[in-house]
Parts: sequence; structure tokens; C-alpha cells
Amino acid sequence: MMTGVAVTAAVGTNSRALWYLTRGFGLIDLVLLTATLVMGLTQVVRYARPGLPRFVISALHKNISILAVVFLAVHVVTAVADTFAPISIASVFLPFAGKYRPLWLGLGALALDLLAALVITSLVRERIGHRAWRALHWTAYLCWPVAILHGLGTGSDTKLGFVLALNALCVIAGLGAIWWRLAHGWASAGSGRRSLAVAGSLILPLTVAIWTINGPLRPGWARRAGTPTALLGASSPAAVSRSAPAAANTVTLRLPLSSGFTGTQTERKLQGEGLVSLVLQGKFNDGTFTVVLTGMPLRGGGVELTGSQVSVGPTGMPGEYTGHVTNLNGNTIEAGLSNSSGRSPTVNIQLSSSSGPSLTGTIEVSK
Repeated sequence: MMTGVAVTAAVGTNSRALWYLTRGFGLIDLVLLTATLVMGLTQVVRYARPGLPRFVISALHKNISILAVVFLAVHVVTAVADTFAPISIASVFLPFAGKYRPLWLGLGALALDLLAALVITSLVRERIGHRAWRALHWTAYLCWPVAILHGLGTGSDTKLGFVLALNALCVIAGLGAIWWRLAHGWASAGSGRRSLAVAGSLILPLTVAIWTINGPLRPGWARRAGTPTALLGASSPAAVSRSAPAAANTVTLRLPLSSGFTGTQTERKLQGEGLVSLVLQGKFNDGTFTVVLTGMPLRGGGVELTGSQVSVGPTGMPGEYTGHVTNLNGNTIEAGLSNSSGRSPTVNIQLSSSSGPSLTGTIEVSK
């Protein structure tokens, strides 16, 4: 293995799978938390029908709550195991203590702590008394809106249509249950409390919607949200794409392709983070590629991979396809790519030799 390109091959092999598991279980857990909120408020208003007695609703509420805890546990474990984002075990439980999008990841930690408090107090309910347990139980309901903010601010797939639709449906379901509860208890509540509750149920969702449009849905959110510089990279595919103006008649890559390449490798230390980035750049026929490998420096050279970015494209548009490394095996780099038109090819880069900063090898991109 070449000194300048040495990486830990096992790291990143399952990164793509872990990413899908983390986001998938997170979205499912949001649905379960919403269902828990709705079922809980249904119990509060003592809703019952001949075909749906209250004990059935109570059992559903309990079982959905347990399932939400299980899915949350998987969401947390896969997030920590995925080495692309530096999420430590401590940052999972200590709100706002992490280095990766600290505010938004911290909200997730806060939601976890609130849910954990609910589970623990439910186990010792008889010892702490019903009144104390009920107060903590209502506090735990805060994990629902906090989880929504966490998902919108931290999730890298927030812009996807089905993710936005899922969040919207959860908000509508939760608000519907809250308004039902307010209407049911309208006569018994004081006018001041009623007005405050109604105003909050209208203003807060509107505020979140405005923030989402002007925050996570706007370009550059990853940097503003607190993504470490190591994962953004000054030489990232996005930066390369912006820095190289595309000609009006740019020709896209003809796929599949297989070609030799010549290129360079450079190493850059990331100040204050103890990490280094290896930047591999190559030219082949009428195209170029850039691979940024970020991680902790290893003895003898190279890095233990913690993050990656890949771009491939024609000379006039080097960022036509972008993605992340999915597998490393010796001097072979594999990455999954995508572009604005929805194509999702894979790239295989074989590094054959190096002389100082120079590189040679072959590149193959699937159709």
C-alpha cells in the first residue's frame, strides 16, 4: 500500500449501510413518537368506543412507547458506529457536547434523555408516587417537538420530498391531537392558559416551518449547522464544482467508462482538529476526479478514515457526479455517486503507482 494513500480499509466499508440505517430508524422513530403522543392524549381525554375500549388504547400506547425506545436505541448505535460523522458516546447522552452539528445533535441527546427519564420513572412509578410520575411523564412529551427539530437540523436528507412530507404528517397528527385535547378540556381550563396554549400551538409550528425553509432547505446549511471543516473540506467536490465554471455547452461523461489516469496527491493538516486530509486528483481522457480522504494520521503515513468526499466529471464540470467512499481495499477506492438528474453510478479507482506527489492508475465508472 502506498505511503501517501494508506488508509484503514475496514473503516467505511459499511458506512453507506450505516447511514441508511441511522436515518431510516430515526424517521421510523419519529413516527412512533408521534403515535405515542397521539395515543397518550387519547388516554387523557378518556376516549373509548365499543370496538376500541380504553384498556386496548392503553396497551397500544404502552407497546408503541416500548417500540419507540427500541428503534431509538438502534438509531443511536448506528449513528455512533458510522465513522463518517464524529459522534461520540458522550455526545449521545450529554446535550450540546458534540463536535458534529452540536446544537442539532444536542437536541437529539435531549430527546433521548427525556425519553430515558420516562422509562426509568415508569419502572419505579410505585415508589415515587403517581403525582411525581405524572409530572415527569408530561415533561417527557417534550421529546416529540425536540426530536422533530433534531431531525430537521441534523438530517442530511431533510431536503428529500418524502422526508419533508413525513415530518409534515407527524406535525399535523401531533397538532391535531393537541387541539383535540384543548377542545376537550376547554371548559375546565383558565382563559389565560387556554389562550397561551392555542397561541403556542399556532405560532411554534409556523416558526419551525419558516426556519426550515430559510435554514435546512437553503444551500450551505451543512456549514451553518456546525459540520466540522474536516467533513466539508476546502477541496470538497462541492467546492471544486463551484470553483470551476461550466461552459454553456459542457459535455457530460459518457458512461460506462474505463480509462487510465495521471494525477497528484497532497496531504493537508486540519488545524485544531488533529486530523489530516489526503486529496487525490486525477485526469483521464476529457474528465477529472477528486477524492478527499479525512481522518487521524497513522504511523508510517496515511490516515484512519473518518470522512470522505468524491467528485467525478468532465473537464468543464468536475462536480457532475458527487458521493462518498463506500469501500477501501488496498489501493482500490470504491465510491457511490449521484447527480442532479438522478443517476447513481459507482466509481472504482485503482492506484497503481506513486512517485512523490504524482499518481497513476485506472478509473472505471459504471453506467
